[in-house]
Amino acid sequence: MHVCYLSFWSWDYTYNMIANVVVGAIQNVLWTGFSIVRYQKHGKIWMAWPGMIVVWIMLAMSLELQDFPPWHGFIDAHSLWHLGTVIPTAWWYMYLIKDIQNDVSSRRLKA
Repeated sequence: MHVCYLSFWSWDYTYNMIANVVVGAIQNVLWTGFSIVRYQKHGKIWMAWPGMIVVWIMLAMSLELQDFPPWHGFIDAHSLWHLGTVIPTAWWYMYLIKDIQNDVSSRRLKA
């Protein structure tokens, strides 16, 4: 409905930003809760990685909010925000691989 509203009725920047912030905040809370529950259940630190990645991204996102003029004409807050998303992207894929490996090995143990 959100996309239809923006596409066919009215492009409202403020509404779009509020919707994105709300969805992002809900996603952050869910991933953090998911990580806490899995870590408490299994005690493996890698199971808390999604929550840690959420914190990393929120810190990197603060660069967007705390905009500053470019240093030496080429490094600004936006470029650092993009740089700050490289490590969590790789970290997320490492988590996915570990999670799949854990799932496969636990199924072998049950069989």
